[in-house]
Amino acid sequence: MSNRLVPNRNVIFNIARTYEALQEYPDAFRYYVQALELEPNAARRPAIEEALARIRPNVAVINVTTDPPGATVYINRRDLGGRGNTPRLLGFQPGKHKIIVDLEGYEPAEVENVEAKIGEQTNVAVKLKRIVGTVRVVGETTGTAVRVNDASGPVACTAPCDLTLPPGRHRLYLAQEGYQPSEQDVNVAAGTTVPARYRLNPLTGSLVVNADERDALVEVDGKPMGFTPAVLNVQSGKRRVRVSLRGFRPVEQAADVVAGQQTRIDISLRQLEEVEAASRSTEAVEDAPGSVTIIPGQEIRAMGYPTVAEALRGTRGVFTTYDGAYTFGGVRGINLPGDFGNRMLTLLNGHSMNDNWVNLSYFDYLARTDLEDVERIEVVRGPGSVLYGTGAFSGVVNVVTKGRPTATSVGLGVGTAENSLIRGRGSFQLPLGRDSGVWMSVGAARSLGRDYYFGDYRNDPSTPGFDGYARDTDRFNVGTFQGRLWLKSLSVQAYLNSRWKTLPNGVAKTQLGVDNTYYRDTRGFIEASLSPRFGDKLATLTRASLNVYNFRDTLWQDPTVWSVQEYYDEEEFNGMWLLAEQRVEFSPIPQLKITAGAEAQLHFQATQRGQETVCLDGNCDKFVYLPLPDLSNLPDADPSSDEYQEALTTELSRLDREDERPYQIFAGYALVDITPSERLRISAGSRFDYYSTFGEIVPSPRVAIIAKPYEQGNLKITGGRAFRAPSIQEMFYGYAYKNRENLEQGYTEIYKTIAENLKPEQVWSGEIEFTHRLSSTVSLLGAGYVNHLADLIFQQGTQTPEDKTRYENTNVPILVVGGEVELRREWRQGWMAAASYSYAKAQYLEDSGVNQLRKVPNSPEHMGSARGAVPLFGKAVVLASRLTVEGPRYDRNVKEDPLVPQTKTEPAVIWDIVLSGQVDVGGLRYNVGVYNVGDWRWTAPTAAQYTIAKFPQNGRTFLASLNMSL
Repeated sequence: MSNRLVPNRNVIFNIARTYEALQEYPDAFRYYVQALELEPNAARRPAIEEALARIRPNVAVINVTTDPPGATVYINRRDLGGRGNTPRLLGFQPGKHKIIVDLEGYEPAEVENVEAKIGEQTNVAVKLKRIVGTVRVVGETTGTAVRVNDASGPVACTAPCDLTLPPGRHRLYLAQEGYQPSEQDVNVAAGTTVPARYRLNPLTGSLVVNADERDALVEVDGKPMGFTPAVLNVQSGKRRVRVSLRGFRPVEQAADVVAGQQTRIDISLRQLEEVEAASRSTEAVEDAPGSVTIIPGQEIRAMGYPTVAEALRGTRGVFTTYDGAYTFGGVRGINLPGDFGNRMLTLLNGHSMNDNWVNLSYFDYLARTDLEDVERIEVVRGPGSVLYGTGAFSGVVNVVTKGRPTATSVGLGVGTAENSLIRGRGSFQLPLGRDSGVWMSVGAARSLGRDYYFGDYRNDPSTPGFDGYARDTDRFNVGTFQGRLWLKSLSVQAYLNSRWKTLPNGVAKTQLGVDNTYYRDTRGFIEASLSPRFGDKLATLTRASLNVYNFRDTLWQDPTVWSVQEYYDEEEFNGMWLLAEQRVEFSPIPQLKITAGAEAQLHFQATQRGQETVCLDGNCDKFVYLPLPDLSNLPDADPSSDEYQEALTTELSRLDREDERPYQIFAGYALVDITPSERLRISAGSRFDYYSTFGEIVPSPRVAIIAKPYEQGNLKITGGRAFRAPSIQEMFYGYAYKNRENLEQGYTEIYKTIAENLKPEQVWSGEIEFTHRLSSTVSLLGAGYVNHLADLIFQQGTQTPEDKTRYENTNVPILVVGGEVELRREWRQGWMAAASYSYAKAQYLEDSGVNQLRKVPNSPEHMGSARGAVPLFGKAVVLASRLTVEGPRYDRNVKEDPLVPQTKTEPAVIWDIVLSGQVDVGGLRYNVGVYNVGDWRWTAPTAAQYTIAKFPQNGRTFLASLNMSL
């Protein structure tokens, strides 16, 4: 009994010897094993081991092991008591046995039919299954370290996570950088999942964020936190701070916030001027392959520009011309009178605005009633046919309207500008989700015109009875509708503008001093585009549009010249066309971008017509002079015969004749942009256009190298070719009038012939431009260029039957060499300043003296400008001013003629002053200003079809506007 209470190794050894003597070998083996376990004396252990070896041949041995060890071993039944803990050697009589093992925290295990054999050892290994439960650790933060039962122990997992623990009560220790540590007790039950939800209180510090622009968005670790200047209570630790403002490059900076302390960071934002027109994809101006100027929305609002033309005045290398009918833009010395501005391409959000009759460009109220919807104006100097085809001859102007709306609002506005103009507008915008929205606007304006005095034409033989005064002329009405819808990557834009305008310039020898001669132009389109992106490597653009252009005019002649009661012409053109384009951008690697696309234009309506009306003695005779009469169906007879004359009279008397000239354009283009390093970009590509009107394929290659030799320097070297296709009006506008000396005669005299053999104009251009950034806001730019223009289309002839007017490709090219320099401080907190000087020397290159031409007309050699803005009382009152200086321009008389000299216009110095501001209450914005403060009287050359050879430009005008957003 005493041995059971306190085991004695000597007693156990003697029991083993007793059983051995009795030849009860299994029991002897059992006690010898116990004696060996209890014997601490190493000298006595060999005797016990010798006894075990002596009796082992007479015992069937089972060796029981478990994982983990320490389990109690039972044989056959638990009520017989345990045989010890694993690992355990057991001796048996031969036979089969059941091994049972138990270990606290683990499920019991049994092994049946373990066969024991005399003289052999049978090994039984048992893997015990732990009895556990699951603790699911979740919280408001991720990355929390979880320890179990020991705050300084190893990390068991990182939350959110699942812990496997034995049943019972456990304590979880949670810790994370930037947060106060936390403890939590959990009771774990076997086979169940217990949630453990935690919330760590952050350790916070004060983060002060300043930027050199107010109201910039501050994001901390990707979450919007406020606007600059901002004092933020943020979690301690390493934080990532991002400051962004529309129109500026976003800046990211790391901040190490210390709990209970203030951390201060100062951000300097750099203005991000982005352009779409240079590559037909959004990119920074410094990376664009071309000479680019952005007229930002801040300047448009501060100066209160009423038209695109006014916004362009003073832009480096750009000048404008108003001829009494339209305002045109010229770039780097090229804006030849009579070209309708068709050597310059105008875009609206990347959509070509030039019409399909004369390829007219849109710069004044012909484009829109106001600029309230305009976000910026992009000006790209130089050829751009590689992207746009015809028209992008000397430059591209892209008017970019506002983007996706972020807030719901309704806008109203009124204003006055220029000459007795009153305008009003209304708009609304509505966001439809994160990437969707819609906005629309309508506007209308009416101008009562102005008075002109054309003293040079008083009592002129060509204008009998004209006293030099044209009163209340130049009137016009205009209305504009525009809207845009976004649904994810789908965009739909619609536009319609119509202007009715009287002409004071004596176009087509019309009567001066009266205001019944007018033009009506209507331009509209609806375009849908889909521009999905597929990861970082592939992007596509699919767009389609329906376009319309309608023109009407009434041209009143002086009836006294022809001794009639009334004499007027009426002309019309109707154009409608479909445009479709598919473009793909592929970037297999970040250093390479490949752009390829195809475009098709179906001009299914291009119809022109001209009708003359002459009234005498109450009878009005109408005659269709455009198109020329179709003589192909006349009888094959002597033209002087009665049969021929009768058929000719019948043909000429038809009033339903019209000239239908539908045509098609197909184009394909490809560009490759290679960026081997951050300091070098190479762009090369070409476009190929096919025109059904002249049946040729016209290539337009371009190569550009953009290099950054040092951090503040940016170098652009570009070269390429562009073209301008002859317009429908140039090729097919021919007319014939009756001989008015005898109104009874039924035959006509052809005064202008069609020119079906015209070929495209072409220009080769090379340019180098370098920009040095003096600071984050100030830059200095210098540029030099050479343009060679050939095959230019000019109007020839004297509009007589003997010398019919016609368009021809001249064999006298024009060479333009020039340079530009600009110092600019970008817009910051209402401040802005810029000054530029442009030089352009345009000259005809004679061909062996056959064509003797004088100076290139309407080409100012010297231009300069300075403009700036200063906030007087924050954003409530801003003073903006602009000074533009232009040298003289030669008039249209380019041909050598001793009787008709070529004269120059006077130089111009125009100073503008505008006060503007905005008030937060009611979203009010206002402008009050004066353009041409000094009332400088200046003129610009006009085309040969106008009586007035030098048309007066605006003198002193006033502007005021008030806009409200609710």
